[in-house]
Amino acid sequence: MNGTPDLPWGREPSDVIEYMKSNVQVPIMTQSDSVLQLDPNAYIKPAVALNILREVVLGRELFDFAFQEYSHRWMNKRPTPSDFFRTMEEASGVDLDWFFRGWFYTTDHVDISLDRIYKLRLDTNNPDIDFERRRQDYQAKPMPYSVERNQQSGQKTWVELNSDNLDYHDQHDQFSVTNKERNKYNKKHAELDPWEQQVLARALKEDKNYYVFNFANLGGLVMPILLDLTFENGNTESLVLPAEIWRRSPSHVSKLIVTDKDNILVSAVVDRRGETADVDIENNYYPRQIIPSRIEAFKEEERKGNKYRDIMHDNKEALKEPEIKVKKK
Repeated sequence: MNGTPDLPWGREPSDVIEYMKSNVQVPIMTQSDSVLQLDPNAYIKPAVALNILREVVLGRELFDFAFQEYSHRWMNKRPTPSDFFRTMEEASGVDLDWFFRGWFYTTDHVDISLDRIYKLRLDTNNPDIDFERRRQDYQAKPMPYSVERNQQSGQKTWVELNSDNLDYHDQHDQFSVTNKERNKYNKKHAELDPWEQQVLARALKEDKNYYVFNFANLGGLVMPILLDLTFENGNTESLVLPAEIWRRSPSHVSKLIVTDKDNILVSAVVDRRGETADVDIENNYYPRQIIPSRIEAFKEEERKGNKYRDIMHDNKEALKEPEIKVKKK
């Protein structure tokens, strides 16, 4: 239509992704003679939107109840799209303005990126605890390549060759605790009220894992965040962060997730099953994963996009032996 390639539209939410990223997209609520690709705009995209509304946003039971209410109210009448939107909101009791506005009145698409994850740890201000933690973090860093090579070749430092010259600083490092620091901590702790000391002791005793997730809404279309977590011990957990999480900031949002001590997070993925028609799965993984790609064996002279396949008709064609061309000398 209008010189644009025909695309093979299916019945899954992922099939509308290419259209939602295209520059020929117009809002669903557009006069039909102004739509560049009527099939995906009038049929496939609304179907995907309603499927997501039923499976992700409202749930099957609440959606079916609201849809039945809409059918009863407008039986043998002439409802408009706004009548459908209003009835679904009233019957479900859920604010759906954000959903209908995004899917039906804009050309925004779903692209939620999991930018980074921070692991937080509560500092106790107790030097005997915090300094030891810092020493462990320092020792966990990779050894400099030059130091590793020197050790492998058997080279020793000047101090190791002259152990009789060791002094106080060779026996203590930057993480050694002094009595001055202990006295400062004891003084501050004594100034706390008894209830404050109890709260601090309880917080330190819990020993939870605190993770801050940073999300970005790159596509502009607000949607719930479907989050799957994988832990070091093999456990998995699925969370649904409702769309209201974007209320204060529609472009960037952070979420604190607390796990038990044994559940150490190793990876996370947004919308693992493709339930929200997210157009870019590469930024859904943290840490990032290798994305498969394909290299075609034969170069096509013209690339006009994917074409519709009539499998039943194409299978009627008999298999032919390829013609071998003989080059002229």
